[in-house]
Amino acid sequence: MLSPEQIVRYRANGCLHPLQGLSAGEVKTCRDALAMTEKRLGGSLMAIDKKYRGNLHFLCKWVDGLARHSRIVGAVQDLLGPDILLYTSRFFIKEPQSEGIAAWHQDSTYFGLRPFDHVTAWVALSDVTAQAGPVEFALGSHIRGQLMQKSGVVKNSVNTAGQIIVEWFDQSSIERAILRPGQFSLHHTCVVHQSAPNRSSERRIGLALSYIPTRTRHIGSKKMPACLISGRDEFGHFDLQPPPREDFGAVETRRHDTTFKAYLESFYEQLDIAERDMPPEVAAALMN
Repeated sequence: MLSPEQIVRYRANGCLHPLQGLSAGEVKTCRDALAMTEKRLGGSLMAIDKKYRGNLHFLCKWVDGLARHSRIVGAVQDLLGPDILLYTSRFFIKEPQSEGIAAWHQDSTYFGLRPFDHVTAWVALSDVTAQAGPVEFALGSHIRGQLMQKSGVVKNSVNTAGQIIVEWFDQSSIERAILRPGQFSLHHTCVVHQSAPNRSSERRIGLALSYIPTRTRHIGSKKMPACLISGRDEFGHFDLQPPPREDFGAVETRRHDTTFKAYLESFYEQLDIAERDMPPEVAAALMN
């Protein structure tokens, strides 16, 4: 799916966009399915139980199908190889004229994945204009690896931990991922990125799909669930989960609840590890 030039650009910048994924018809199907899902759950994914923002691929066939879309998976395979797992999925929806933001952060901090062979496909199901709060990438910032990041300090954060990078990184070259419905961006787990509030009159709807090669390990205390998307898993580092057979089925609901709990426990375990030895003056400076 990717040209040699695009692969080189991704390796150098830590991101690549825009890429064409879904057709107009596929976008409409997904938008209709999202509307039905939110109706069944009783409201916007951003306004109800937070567990429904994440890992709906365990619960809804349409999200699982989107995560297996040939154009998206093909692009990821060009970067990671043929044997691919889906580690997480998460909706990032900003309502019209809302205050939700993501401060400068790295995805790698709380995932607990090694090596950092983790690519996120951020799929737009709406127009992501300059006014809608698109993702902004600090080009090349992934080269330095993991940076210090502090949680619980960002108000109105669309990220679970309300986190922000607390050390220097190069902001001389910033790109915004302006996307049409059905397009997607790819970004490296260590690239520093942020997004501003949605100042448009439309919902900004994005689904972040976190892909890893089967060779990747999780460094936490428990074996984590994941879904095999393509190829074979000859390593057994993750507890492979089947795709849903029924939307909101009893089995699927239990699996979603169980995996959500596992991911949340791992998330906070990694958060504690990441911030345990952080110099106290870092946190103090943020509070001033």
